[in-house]
Amino acid sequence: MTKTVRYENTLRVIGQNLESLEIESFELDASDDRYVVSGECQRTKATPTPEPLSTKAFLGLIRYVGKKKPAQTTDPQISHFSGLSFTEADIELSDQKSKMLRAKFDDCTLNPQSISQVLRTVGADLDHRNNRLIKLSWRHQTLTLWHFNRLGVEVKEIFMPADLYNLWVHQFKKRLKSTGTN
Repeated sequence: MTKTVRYENTLRVIGQNLESLEIESFELDASDDRYVVSGECQRTKATPTPEPLSTKAFLGLIRYVGKKKPAQTTDPQISHFSGLSFTEADIELSDQKSKMLRAKFDDCTLNPQSISQVLRTVGADLDHRNNRLIKLSWRHQTLTLWHFNRLGVEVKEIFMPADLYNLWVHQFKKRLKSTGTN
């Protein structure tokens, strides 16, 4: 007998971890005991501030009097990663850490376009329909989802940004009703 996975929480936690990597795109493969992620993330590399040509020379000192130093610029770099693995134990530990942080920032407004909220939304939808995740892909704000439905048939769904937002709003309203908050 396979145990029931709560995708809403599991995918939210994975999403929170991916957000710290400044993810551009990724693919997540699900198996019974782990989730493996590969993709691209954007890192910024600080360009060093050029030094004055000659700080000791009198003309060099005059040249830079009253001028601001040139600001450091950043050059975006795309880094590829693969094999980032999340086990059930990793997810539980990360969830406990994030719960402690959330307690400090409970007044923060949720961003429905954040990776963690997108994954949470899709996970809640999988849970609601009692489907089993196979794989998902995130590219250009579009999520492609492969899963087994209740009948065991493999299904592929594509969620555009508007679809994801509407699904998030629907689930958010449902959570408000269940907590009695209006």
